[in-house]
Amino acid sequence: MDTIRFGVIGLNRGESFVKICRAVGYSTVTALYDIDLSRTEQLAATINARAFDDFQAFLNADIDAVVVASPMPYHAAQSIAALNAGKHVLSEVTSCRTVAEAQALVRAASQASPGHSMVYMLAENYRYLDEVELLKRLHDDRRFGELYFGEGEYLHDCKGLWHHADDRLTWRGQGLLSVYCTHSLGPLLYITGERVTQVSALAVPGGKFEPEVTFPTMHLLQMVTEGGLTLRVRVDHVSPRPHQMAYYALQGTAGSYEAWRGLGDASKIWLADEDEPSLSRAPARWQALADLAPRYIPERLQAPPAARSGGHGTSEYWLLRDFLRAVRGEAPSPIDLYRGLDYTLPGLYAVDSAAAGGVPITVPDPRSW
Repeated sequence: MDTIRFGVIGLNRGESFVKICRAVGYSTVTALYDIDLSRTEQLAATINARAFDDFQAFLNADIDAVVVASPMPYHAAQSIAALNAGKHVLSEVTSCRTVAEAQALVRAASQASPGHSMVYMLAENYRYLDEVELLKRLHDDRRFGELYFGEGEYLHDCKGLWHHADDRLTWRGQGLLSVYCTHSLGPLLYITGERVTQVSALAVPGGKFEPEVTFPTMHLLQMVTEGGLTLRVRVDHVSPRPHQMAYYALQGTAGSYEAWRGLGDASKIWLADEDEPSLSRAPARWQALADLAPRYIPERLQAPPAARSGGHGTSEYWLLRDFLRAVRGEAPSPIDLYRGLDYTLPGLYAVDSAAAGGVPITVPDPRSW
């Protein structure tokens, strides 16, 4: 089996990718690109890779695929350049920051030469969390009955990332983050197989902590899918509080689930076909979600210790395995360009909805562009 040669853009996130390559196998990092050449050269020397601070020279290197792990404002442009250079792309979230960038990504993918189609995959690692996979299999087994509601939250105090050492605002401090909803929304869409068709959003005004940082403190999105599900997502990178970066909940006609909330809490589930009935005078009781894992995700429980080297449980291990399968032509990309935009676009249109006071906005299907 051929080894896939990766080039990695951006070391803050990209450095962990080197460890995951070693854990998965059949892949190696042979080129690194970052504006900090000294740091790049140091890491390159330890893994026998080439270091670059010239982007075009990096793309011309002997690599098969590019990992776009740079700051979010560069994801779309660098992905497009890599696709045009004939490289497969594994892009960190989000796919893009604007609808115009989304349309440019679609054009780049559609203009690939016949017989030279490049694989694009959005590296939404939360979609690969063991808990999310367990919920997906429970849903596919109809244990929830008919799902009609889901929610997600990504609460992460990132104010410490607003300033450079010289006190200049970083891209995060400048509000170039967009509504970063993929960690919350992506898993919900994966579990249900749905696509958002309408979004309504409200924003809490910014400027509450530093006058110069004026972007909204949080966004609250309410969405409707093609199949009629109602979804709610809260995105908050500002509020001072303990992190809660992977909260989800599901409600169906025959089952309910809520993730852990902290302080010793555990994820929990109630299923009509095996738990006490839900009655007004004798309320049903939760069971631990983890108790169902051996039945539904036994192979996840057997992941090797090195699978956790990416820093997000085993999620990046399974993600890279799927990307490599797609590059080798063994399976389609599970989060291809269009599915990646399904995860991304509701957050972009949420900005317009919030600016208009929460009016519902139609989210287009990028497959029709």
